[in-house]
Amino acid sequence: MDTPSYTDYASAEDFFEAVRHASREAERTRLTLLQMEAREGVRAQGYEPRVTVGGERDRMAATDSRIDYEARMSDRIEQDYRLLDMACAALYGRESGKGGVDALMGSAVADCISFRYVDARPWSEVAALLGYSRWSRRSLRDLCQQGFDAIDFFGWDNVLGGVGDAT
Repeated sequence: MDTPSYTDYASAEDFFEAVRHASREAERTRLTLLQMEAREGVRAQGYEPRVTVGGERDRMAATDSRIDYEARMSDRIEQDYRLLDMACAALYGRESGKGGVDALMGSAVADCISFRYVDARPWSEVAALLGYSRWSRRSLRDLCQQGFDAIDFFGWDNVLGGVGDAT
């Protein structure tokens, strides 16, 4: 499995679009696993003889299916979470809250990108979380674009280290 790198992407915006996709994929996989687990029908141990109509079913089939799916998806899940971790480092620094876009551009820009791309939220939720009106999509996109432009200008290594910080 290849380790993702910031340089795999043409721009910061391309990177964060990949992060958004990874976030949505990770959430979809998590929900699928929860649904599969719910279908397993965990029941309390009973001691009475059971009578089945229509033949005996394989009681472990649902569990086996979930375990197989989880094994098939494990590399992809791991890759998705690596990308999400990289995004958080770019937004808030390697040591959370001490660098990244947050130090360079302020928390509004970093949080806007985080809510939209790392959390994969719709613009209406991003607006509500940041205290904007739900019709502020253009302003929020502008905030994100400012963050992307700063990353592209300073470069990934500088952003991660907080170089260019105005403080």
